[in-house]
Amino acid sequence: MPFRHLFSVQPGQSVVTFTVFRFGAARRWWALGQMGRSALLRAKPEGLAFGKMMGSGRGGFSMVPDFSQYALLGVWHSQATAETFFASSLYQDYAARAAEAYTLQLLPTQSHGHWDGANPFVPVAKTVAENLPVVVLTRANIRFSRLPEFWRNVPKAQQAVKQSDGLLFSVGVGELPLVQQATVSIWQNAEAVKRFAYQQTFHKDIVQMTRRRNWYSEDLFARFVPVAVVGTYQGRDPLGFV
Repeated sequence: MPFRHLFSVQPGQSVVTFTVFRFGAARRWWALGQMGRSALLRAKPEGLAFGKMMGSGRGGFSMVPDFSQYALLGVWHSQATAETFFASSLYQDYAARAAEAYTLQLLPTQSHGHWDGANPFVPVAKTVAENLPVVVLTRANIRFSRLPEFWRNVPKAQQAVKQSDGLLFSVGVGELPLVQQATVSIWQNAEAVKRFAYQQTFHKDIVQMTRRRNWYSEDLFARFVPVAVVGTYQGRDPLGFV
């Protein structure tokens, strides 16, 4: 299935992709084994500048792993190299074993912080129309000494996100259980993100707590605009095209 292109991308422009795979019961142990071998990234695909295969938490951001769901994040030198990878037999053979696969192509509009010691997202879309969807990625490496405190606060944080107006999609993923965690969410527009960030009391409080209590040894926050999409998540496209 080809990508549905929402906006044009300049030739040679770097793009980010985020894919969520959902597996049926018969394929879950196979998928877990592929994670251990980093199957999709082991022979570094051409054009890939940064890539991560990640597991997922049950019901969103959770200590309990969801063995039916995995994610792939990639930063590509160009849209062409990204789409060549997604058309390759390596990717297609993997995706064929999944019950569903949903992929977003993204352009970064804002990014600060570090992931493995560097910031892999270089903002390129300087201005974004107010009515466009916004994709937000937050990622943190949690200090071992702060793990109990961090996870005690996660259920309230999850509830705050789920109750937010304008949230279209949210998934919790990570490279290492408990310690390295990320959230990817899709919002109706920038105003919805702003309302959550600045008007949601618990969110503001927990952001202040993370700084005051020094929870993270490394963290990153990034915003993106979606430029192409393919597939479904739980039977639909959260952007509303399926």
